[in-house]
Amino acid sequence: MRTLHYAGSALVTSDRVAEALLDYLVTLPLNHPPERVRIPALRNGVAVVAEFIVTAMSPLVATTSDERDVALDGEDYAVDVLRHRASRLGSAGLGFA
Repeated sequence: MRTLHYAGSALVTSDRVAEALLDYLVTLPLNHPPERVRIPALRNGVAVVAEFIVTAMSPLVATTSDERDVALDGEDYAVDVLRHRASRLGSAGLGFA
């Protein structure tokens, strides 16, 4: 599990979701408009859906977490959506290699 630190808040999500989100962020070009991202997460041990507004300059930090691994509802879908968005931008030559 990973803890995401964003806009003064901390949320825990799976390693797969955190990696997909970070991979997506690095594909966003500087001139791309803000995007809304929804991911499954835990806040104080309770399952939540986190919603972010992200740009190429979003200050997002992911750290390892002491939370035990748990399956998050919607995890596979969130990873698929983030990977699709990243591949769409990367295939346009806008991402980082």
